[in-house]
Amino acid sequence: MDRCGRPGESSSEEDLELYLTKLCSDVTLYSPKEGFFNHYMEQIDAQVSQDFLDKFGQLKSDEDRLLKTWGVKPIHTLKVQSFYRQKSREVSECRREEGNKAFQEKKNGQALVLYSQAVVRAPHDEGKSLALALANRSAVLYHMDEYHLCLTDIDLAIQAGYPPNLMYKVLDRRGQCQLQLGQYNSALLAFTAAAHALATSGLDKKKLESWKKDLSIKIHSCQGKTDAGDPAPSKTTSAILFQGSSKVLPNASSALTLNTSKDEGRYLVARGPIPAGQVLIAERPYSAVLMDDKCGSHCIHCYHRLVAPVPCPWCSGVAFCSPRCRDLALATYHRWECKFLDLLKGSGVSLNCYLALRVITQHGLPYFKKLQHRLNQPAIMPSASCRQNPNDYLSFYHLVALEESRSPRDFFQRSLLATFLLKVLQRANFFGKWDDEAGPPDKALTEDEVLVGRLILRHLQLIQFNAHELSGMAFASGKINFKKTKSVFLGLAVYPTISYCNHSCFPAVTRYFEGDKMVIVSLRPLQAGDVVAENYGPIFTHHPRQERQRKLLSRYWFRCNCEACRGDWPVYNNMVNKRVIQCHTCKSPLPQPAHNQSHVTCKECGNSTNIVQADKTLHQANKLYVAACQHMDEGHREEAISSFTSFVDIVSGLVVPPFRELHLSMQALRLLIASRGTIHTPGIPAPDASSTKQ
Repeated sequence: MDRCGRPGESSSEEDLELYLTKLCSDVTLYSPKEGFFNHYMEQIDAQVSQDFLDKFGQLKSDEDRLLKTWGVKPIHTLKVQSFYRQKSREVSECRREEGNKAFQEKKNGQALVLYSQAVVRAPHDEGKSLALALANRSAVLYHMDEYHLCLTDIDLAIQAGYPPNLMYKVLDRRGQCQLQLGQYNSALLAFTAAAHALATSGLDKKKLESWKKDLSIKIHSCQGKTDAGDPAPSKTTSAILFQGSSKVLPNASSALTLNTSKDEGRYLVARGPIPAGQVLIAERPYSAVLMDDKCGSHCIHCYHRLVAPVPCPWCSGVAFCSPRCRDLALATYHRWECKFLDLLKGSGVSLNCYLALRVITQHGLPYFKKLQHRLNQPAIMPSASCRQNPNDYLSFYHLVALEESRSPRDFFQRSLLATFLLKVLQRANFFGKWDDEAGPPDKALTEDEVLVGRLILRHLQLIQFNAHELSGMAFASGKINFKKTKSVFLGLAVYPTISYCNHSCFPAVTRYFEGDKMVIVSLRPLQAGDVVAENYGPIFTHHPRQERQRKLLSRYWFRCNCEACRGDWPVYNNMVNKRVIQCHTCKSPLPQPAHNQSHVTCKECGNSTNIVQADKTLHQANKLYVAACQHMDEGHREEAISSFTSFVDIVSGLVVPPFRELHLSMQALRLLIASRGTIHTPGIPAPDASSTKQ
């Protein structure tokens, strides 16, 4: 290798793989270019000897590694303190004034963004900035026909201390929203309350009489009317598990079972025949985190796109889609993370590190103290006598971490990160009130701190191999065009059941997201004993074998041996659209038939297959392919999915892959099935609430 650690021109493939593995491992911890943690790591590396690392590599437990790292004096030179985007009354009022101007000019989208920024930056305990910003935003939401969001803003404005002399305005707006929603009884109460509020309005006589007359008409219009029923539910494809839920794996189909082997670990297989297009797993994450650059445009709790962000009462760095999401976050993780968000962002640590921390903060210290006696218990394979509980911490804790393959340097780097995150929790008062004057920063850790620190270190290992991207889908052109779609990367999450899916470059399943819930759907037919494999990134139709092998080995530490790799299948551009019929008994490829030959004998099993009948069936299936493409072009998603899955089921039983039309159909299915989930449309502009000029 050269002096920078990169392989030189004469380096072997093994050298290149080692370099890529180290590079990928580092990236799962911190950015090599951004933030201060990279420089901090370099400084610590320069002060520890190879002898220290060799001895560190001999340590057998995460607790020993944590304590050994804590004893390295230079690590305590890193000053950890709260650092976050604070509230600003001046900024909030400035944005509100800009929003007023945009609203007067009927630029509703721009006004919504500016009012949202005013809401997020407004202090919750200083003046009326928050209440006024919410009330003004409710006005623009009403004009945009966002009546439910308007009602939420009105409630929040009143809770924030909206001035009594202006109360009649928001009560009147509440009534108008409820009128539009057919909630006549509620509207009657709102208009009546608005009429009573006029007594404290301070309006002159002429305006007062005008308001009284207007409200009287509105009150009269509501009297004697019956509330409209709830609107018809929107047509959505619910994730109903194929053949019902498994008794062993509650988030998985009963058509799946869990196997284990020395080489493959724990992995899912089909119990019997499964057609293409069936929902096999539907699971909410055990834990998840939103990307930094999405914190101003998406709810940090449920990951839906924001329209009218509900603010955190303490910081201006995040927002929520509703008071419910806000309250759930404040009651758990955000109370500990809130005032350290910009410190974490400035450090350059990876999203994996945020997730390692989130698993701790979402539960709290009492939870881990209560279960620590279970941590030393061996992992138990889910079975009929021991049903999996995907919400149990041990379902997460016992995921594969490959600790036996880690280098001393890797362990030390992860231990350094664990101590950094532990210091964040100390200063956040997670273990009780922190006192900077109570002792030096390297003072001995308490039992509680050791417990949490070693768990964070464990998380940093297992998340490396078990985290999934949490995403949505968007139409690239802004219009429904299934051929021009893109994935919207939102964050990182861990799904304990889905983590049992091994990789294949010719995957058996695809996925879509309903908010943070991942739904796994069969992409091709499976038979009893077939591995239910997903794809960890490189797929054979897009990446040649050597490239796939390098990516998987460096990122996930295994060399893929799937059928596409064993057969060195070609990518799309090199794929010849030649059909090789398979034996109807053993699925082996059949030799090409002689002229006018109707049956061909399999060289593997000796059975005969009717080639003429197979050709006729394929000809009929081609009509399904043509119809599916037409449905897709016309935007008929479910019809296209139905035709494509039928085509895939038929062709998979007749033709030996790779077969171009088969893989094109499966690619189309990926796009169509992804569109069943959360769609990110450019309709109402996302406020990007955390982005404000100073």
